[in-house]
Amino acid sequence: MVTGQLERAFQLAEKHKLDVSTILELNKIIAKEVNSSIKMEEKVLNQFIHILENNKTILKEAT
Repeated sequence: MVTGQLERAFQLAEKHKLDVSTILELNKIIAKEVNSSIKMEEKVLNQFIHILENNKTILKEAT
């Protein structure tokens, strides 16, 4: 299970150009707070990643 989470974190980090540690921390927080199915946790994680990408874009445009 842990190996699968780590592999998924690497995939997401590479795809979205984020740090692996960021993905892993988000996973821990979501698992603790959402307390739901893996599919729901994955959806929440993808929403957070989308928000982070939008914030990066906004910050780049602002500078």
